[in-house]
Amino acid sequence: MGDEARRWVVDSIEEGVAAVEEDGARMLHVPGWLLPAGAREGDVLRVSRRDEGAASSLRIEVDRGATDEALGRSREQVSRLSKNDPGGDIVL
Repeated sequence: MGDEARRWVVDSIEEGVAAVEEDGARMLHVPGWLLPAGAREGDVLRVSRRDEGAASSLRIEVDRGATDEALGRSREQVSRLSKNDPGGDIVL
């Protein structure tokens, strides 16, 4: 298969299992111990795999720049939506 790279976004970490969105296409559940120390919900991870004969190595690192950018876009979106929200109670 050769070398590959993926982008994971940590959606949640519960009971030692991380739910991550892979390349914006699908959700994966991976053992939490695979994540870098200090990884948390909302972090963007750069994941690369290298094949070396009969072995593969996996590198997972937090991409701080991409995480900050994604959180900034999210804040902008919430701010934009809340400007048009008059507030008030919800009646069911």
